[in-house]
Amino acid sequence: MSRPQHLKAVRLRLIPAVIGLGAVVALAGCSAGQVTETDTQVAAVNGGSGDLKQISIRDATFTFPTTDARYPAGSSAPVQLVIANEGPNDKLVQVTSPYAASATLGGITELPSRTALHATGGSAQVQQGETAADRVVQITLNGFKQDITPGVTVPVTFVFEKAGAVTVQVPVGADHSPRPEHGSPAAGAEQGGGH
Repeated sequence: MSRPQHLKAVRLRLIPAVIGLGAVVALAGCSAGQVTETDTQVAAVNGGSGDLKQISIRDATFTFPTTDARYPAGSSAPVQLVIANEGPNDKLVQVTSPYAASATLGGITELPSRTALHATGGSAQVQQGETAADRVVQITLNGFKQDITPGVTVPVTFVFEKAGAVTVQVPVGADHSPRPEHGSPAAGAEQGGGH
């Protein structure tokens, strides 16, 4: 065997070893100090759901409070949800709750057949050239009669012009604000920095 043939044979035998070593290194990297997918996930909070004839309400939640992690008695809270209508044309005409003094409706409340309304918990600003995806309703409960905290569900009744009324148990939604990283100054500052 000549020297060039010998080197070629050695190289051919090294290729599977190099590929195998690369696979081992790549797999080891999957668990060595990597940020896992679940590291950034928040606990799932299932929103309230309800059905009334061909109208369905899905994923109804109160927007997570921006201060104090609660809605104090007397405050207001926006509702996030999707209302879908598979039946005849209808309209959302009223929202009530025994936990609130009143509720306000804004934006689009008409619910034509085979459409949906989206309440995002924000303001209902409708742009010119509205499409089906832009059908935004604003629903806010006002004057809570008690503190509303995560874990509490509030019965909310949605009244439609033709279909009637349906009551849905509405929880406080998940907190989507960024959390401090482990070991960051923000996380350590709260742990007794007494001097």
